[in-house]
Amino acid sequence: MKFKLYSVFMIFLIVSMGGVVVFGLTLGCFGPPRPDLLPEIQEEEGPSLEQLASDLKSQNPRTRAQAILELASRNEKKFIPIAREWMRSSEEITKGPAILALGIWKDRSSLPEILNFLDPKSGIDLGTILESISRMEDPQAGNRVAALLNHEDASIRLLAVDTLVRIDARQSGKIILASAKSNKDPDKAKTFAMALGKLNIAEAEDYLTDIASHSEPGPTLAASYLALGKIRSKKSIQLLVKALQSDFDKGRENSSIALIEIKDPKILPLVLPILENQDREIRYRAADVLIGVTNPSFSSRILEVLVKGKNLAKAPASHVLGRIKFYKAREEIEKALLDPNIPDREIIAQSLGYIGDKKSIPVLVKILKEDQTEAKYGAVWSLGAIGSEEALPYVEEACKSSDQKLAKIASESLGMIASPKSLSLLDKKTEDFPDLAPITLAAVTSIPGEESRKILEKYAESENINLHQVAVSQLGAKKDPASVPVLIRLLQENSTSRNRKLIVSALKSVTGLKFASKNEWVNWYILNFSKKHP
Repeated sequence: MKFKLYSVFMIFLIVSMGGVVVFGLTLGCFGPPRPDLLPEIQEEEGPSLEQLASDLKSQNPRTRAQAILELASRNEKKFIPIAREWMRSSEEITKGPAILALGIWKDRSSLPEILNFLDPKSGIDLGTILESISRMEDPQAGNRVAALLNHEDASIRLLAVDTLVRIDARQSGKIILASAKSNKDPDKAKTFAMALGKLNIAEAEDYLTDIASHSEPGPTLAASYLALGKIRSKKSIQLLVKALQSDFDKGRENSSIALIEIKDPKILPLVLPILENQDREIRYRAADVLIGVTNPSFSSRILEVLVKGKNLAKAPASHVLGRIKFYKAREEIEKALLDPNIPDREIIAQSLGYIGDKKSIPVLVKILKEDQTEAKYGAVWSLGAIGSEEALPYVEEACKSSDQKLAKIASESLGMIASPKSLSLLDKKTEDFPDLAPITLAAVTSIPGEESRKILEKYAESENINLHQVAVSQLGAKKDPASVPVLIRLLQENSTSRNRKLIVSALKSVTGLKFASKNEWVNWYILNFSKKHP
């Protein structure tokens, strides 16, 4: 009976140690068992309201703290006055839980008092107070929370940013920006950049650009790039394109993300030449930007790089053209794929899969059968991505390969083609190589029909715990009601090779029901399902 109380109190303990948690409980509400059904499992039920009300009067303050949090989780608002009283009391053990409970209840009338506890002299953990404020979801608290962006403890500063975002404190943007401008601590500048970016304070553009222009490579510089992307700063495009080619790894990553978020077509001609950069990672960062900032009229310019550019640019250019599905590029991509002197031919082959034209099948088959480089991996993946049964014999042959990487990708490709003809091969592959089950059984799941379901059920009943778990998970993904009898039978087995939580999760996915305990599922099945599926 104390199980849920303990869980709620643990949430308070986590918050009191400075963590940020997502609070939620699913409470059972079940009627008395019928004589012909199994008894309900009591540990799945929470304590009664009468018990919780009694616990509020306990001599043990921790019991009282657990009770007030449990009542808040149930939204029993009649107990709000007690939480307010405890918040104002001198008993430290119950004060924090009371503040958190008032936040869970969204008792905004208590917010001014809760904000006063942000004073360091209050003695209440700041993480608990900020979590309570976050749950209030009131942007009026923004100005007081923003003051914590200057806190000396970095973890508190991050909690403050999280709180500002959760209460959507955009109206505090001017105060945050003013404080940021007066700040001289580079470590705090990172926090200000995060807050201004996540709150989308457009007026911070000049400040953020200045930070990005003058910070040394490190967390503050990386954060400023992300923030410029969040506010869609067009002024910073040149700076971000330059950062895309810098020696600062995190800066390259964040600048590419920022450019994609800005989504200004003017970015494209600035980034296009970077496809010929000597650094491979930089070339593909540029490719990511060209994919993310789409402009159909610019596609021909990217094709020109594929046709006339340096050999090292052909794979990233192919990747872009494939991802944006520029069908006119197909033949040129195929030419590049057939040239053994071009690097990254696996990626070139994959780009044909993204385009998805059946006309590429002969070229991909040629690479798969004759090429001994990594290009064959991209080819077999693309044959699956195209999704035509015309490629089935070649993909099945690759699935039988002693090259385990090729066999794995081929198994995935069989799932993309989704032909019932492949089921026997995937079944045998699973049986012979159980470690491949996450791939082979996922492919089986992709194939419609009763036969694929039966294969999954067979492995769900396996004594091999790994096969069992993968198959049960895939039955949940398949969502076929016909698999319910097998899942119920597995749930009833008392075996260490059965994962009850996973079975329940699969049943929830298949049925849409939310029962928690084994007996609830069995009772439901007896009443509603067993006659149809004896």
